[in-house]
Amino acid sequence: MISTKNNMGVGIDIVLVSRVEKILNSKNKDRFLNKIFSDQEISNSECKYNQSQYFSGRFAAKEAIKKALSSYNKNNMHTFKSLEILNADNGKPYVSIKSKKQSDIDISIAHDGNYAIAFCVVK
Repeated sequence: MISTKNNMGVGIDIVLVSRVEKILNSKNKDRFLNKIFSDQEISNSECKYNQSQYFSGRFAAKEAIKKALSSYNKNNMHTFKSLEILNADNGKPYVSIKSKKQSDIDISIAHDGNYAIAFCVVK
């Protein structure tokens, strides 16, 4: 578990979907995906109608989590790949860090038009 010492970390990030779409349509696609996303996240994207939107939301979520964690822990060394954004059976996203579900991290992801945004609270 993550110790917050009675503090709370908050993070937010926004991503331009077309920027991610450009990367996914380039020769750098595999390098980008394999550097940022887990095998499970990549596998989960295959059934998504809009992969650019899916990966944009996940990227924003990972950025928001890193910001929230660093707000009280300056030595936060989590890599993008070690932060997994998965979905519960009801569709709600949750965070897994190195394959362990983190109940002390809440994440919300939204998409509208060409933007994906994520908001994170670490308790």
